[in-house]
Amino acid sequence: MPVTATPGGHVPSAPIAPSHQGYTALRVTSLVAGSLLGLVSLAALAAGGVATWADNTQRDSAGYLTSSTHTFATPSYALTSHRIDLVHSDVLDASSILGKVRIRATAIDPAKSVFIGIAPRAAADRYLAGVGRAVVSSWATGTTGSRLQAGGAPAKLPTDAAIWDASVSGTGTQTLTWEPRSGNWLAVVMNRDASPGVSVTATAGAIIPDLGWVATGLFAGGGLLLVASTLLVAVPVVRASRSPAGTRSAA
Repeated sequence: MPVTATPGGHVPSAPIAPSHQGYTALRVTSLVAGSLLGLVSLAALAAGGVATWADNTQRDSAGYLTSSTHTFATPSYALTSHRIDLVHSDVLDASSILGKVRIRATAIDPAKSVFIGIAPRAAADRYLAGVGRAVVSSWATGTTGSRLQAGGAPAKLPTDAAIWDASVSGTGTQTLTWEPRSGNWLAVVMNRDASPGVSVTATAGAIIPDLGWVATGLFAGGGLLLVASTLLVAVPVVRASRSPAGTRSAA
C-alpha cells in the first residue's frame, strides 16, 4: 500500500501494533491466585504429614493420641476445661470423630483423693456457681488461665452431685474415659472432699478413628491444589514469554 507524504514532505510513521508481551492484568491475577493456592496446598500437605506421623508414632498401646504429662495447680476448689462444644450432625456424630476421650489425673499429694468428671455445661455451671475455680487453657502445654475466678466451696461434694455423664475418684492415678456425645460439656477436676488447693499431674487424649482417612484426604486435596496452583503460575509465565512484541516502523 503506497504511503502518501504530508504537505511538509514527511512520511508518517506506521501505526504502532499493540504489544501483548509481558504481564497483563489477567496474567498477574493468575500468578497471585496461583501463589496463594500454592501456599494452601503446602499447608494441606504438611497437615497430612503431621496426621500420618501422629497416627503412626504418637498413639499409645490403647490407641489414644495423648498430650504430655503436665502439672496443673490452683489454690481454688476446681480446675475446669474450656467449654467443649460438640455440634450434632446427621452425617457424623461426635464419637465417630473423637472415638473416646480419656483424662488421667494424679494428685501431687498422694494422701489426697482426686475427682474427675464430665458434665453438661449448664449443669456443671450450676454446680460451680459461686465456686472458686481456674480454667485450663491448654492441656497440651499444661497452662491455666491467668485469671482466677474467685469464690467459695461448693454446696456438696462432687461425688454427691448427680450431674456427671462420666466420673471417677480415688487416690493414685484416676482414669476417666468418656464416649463423646453432641452437646456442650465441661470437664472438672477437684479434690474428692471438695477442699481447696487442687494440684495434679494430668494428661488428656482421644482416640481419633478416622485420622488415617484424614491424612489421605489432606494429601489428595493438597496434591490437587498444588497442580492447580502450578498451572495458574506456569501458564501466564509461558504465554507472556511467547507473546509477540509490537514493532514501530522507522521514521
